[in-house]
Amino acid sequence: MKVLVGISTSDLTALDHSALTISSSAGFNVRCEGVIGSPVSAGQLFHLEIDKSKDKSVALSFRYEGKKERYITSRKLILEPLKGSSFTFNSITREYAKGRSNPVYLGELEAFVHNDKLRIGLRIELDQYLKGVLQSEIPASYPIEAIKAQAVAARTYALRPRINHMKHDSINVCDSYLCCQYFGGTKAAASANHLNAIAQTAGQVLTYNSEPILALFSSNSGGHTESFENCFSDPDTKEFPPPALPYLKGVWETKSGEAPRALDLSNESDLRAYYSMAPFTEDKASSHYRWKVHLTANQLESKLHSNVSKLLKNPETAPYVVAPKNAEFGHIGGFKALKRGVAGTIIELGVSTSSGDWIIKKELVIRDFFSVPQAGLKRLKSARIFFDQSKDRLGLLADLTISGTGWGHGVGMQQSGASGFAKAGLDYQSILKLYYSKVAIDKV
Repeated sequence: MKVLVGISTSDLTALDHSALTISSSAGFNVRCEGVIGSPVSAGQLFHLEIDKSKDKSVALSFRYEGKKERYITSRKLILEPLKGSSFTFNSITREYAKGRSNPVYLGELEAFVHNDKLRIGLRIELDQYLKGVLQSEIPASYPIEAIKAQAVAARTYALRPRINHMKHDSINVCDSYLCCQYFGGTKAAASANHLNAIAQTAGQVLTYNSEPILALFSSNSGGHTESFENCFSDPDTKEFPPPALPYLKGVWETKSGEAPRALDLSNESDLRAYYSMAPFTEDKASSHYRWKVHLTANQLESKLHSNVSKLLKNPETAPYVVAPKNAEFGHIGGFKALKRGVAGTIIELGVSTSSGDWIIKKELVIRDFFSVPQAGLKRLKSARIFFDQSKDRLGLLADLTISGTGWGHGVGMQQSGASGFAKAGLDYQSILKLYYSKVAIDKV
């Protein structure tokens, strides 16, 4: 089975490209509707861009070795590698263990026009795609049963991403962790553990009512996963909270599925108590299990005004920001969790200011709202947080401490938890069925 993976820009935020420069290790053919042009030789730079003519028609244009061709919008341009050849995207960079560099891909490329913009996808065997995902998403040093669990989850996600990319983008899945799961290409050879995990779970996917599930995963939930509807919105309607998914329910990361004492993490006093308890869940070894951030009022005042303005201007985040009538973000009075999920995730954040009260909804929007780069904070690790704040003599915020658990949205499988369960003797099937309720493991 093959999938078409959309290749995004260097910052992983968009599928639309202004132009692309591509080369290959052993050459490739350029094909359009069965017509094969002159081969492009190894190492030769191949330039792709959108060409808008005087008659307002939009086409794909490419050039190499002095040649220039133009194809109308209704056609896909296929870059067909010669045997054993790989593609390098010279105009794109990706983050790897040794820094940023150009990504390398094995497979066939399809360039096309989408809403008058240049897009490109990689058509690749599903398990070849998994090699790149596992390299990017989970360390080879993790126990093999944890990596096998990740392989099944990643394979499932490729078949059922959160966004219907086939409907909206004419691809199956994209390569960005900001939207789907991270696929950094095949820059290095896959490790033996990654290859074994793929081979030993060949064809296996998670299903509910005989359909692939939305197999969400993240790094660390801090001991209790969150329910889907408390973190994500409907990608089409923007509805938040969306309808619940029966297989994505928050669970304790313990073998018994219970805590040593009754705790309701949607209650802040219980969340604070849990934060102070001795670690007892299987993901406790993670460095992200518990964390704190200290911010001064000056640091927050210098950035939150512009942050909320950006959130309101972005159509993807604007629905989740509720402004006061005057729409002004005054001096900060304080922060309060108005509503929490089962893992303690803030669903609605209240922000009091001298100009009125604001409400920020949805975990990723809340995390981005607290971006303060001058304090070394690009984004909060999670929204499973509580606040300790002091006021000045005018009743405005003086300083703030944010205490949190885990890293990521916390829905579905947690990679550090899967590692902990594997070390405790659970196999990958047991790990998956702990994180995803009422699912089956079937073959495609």
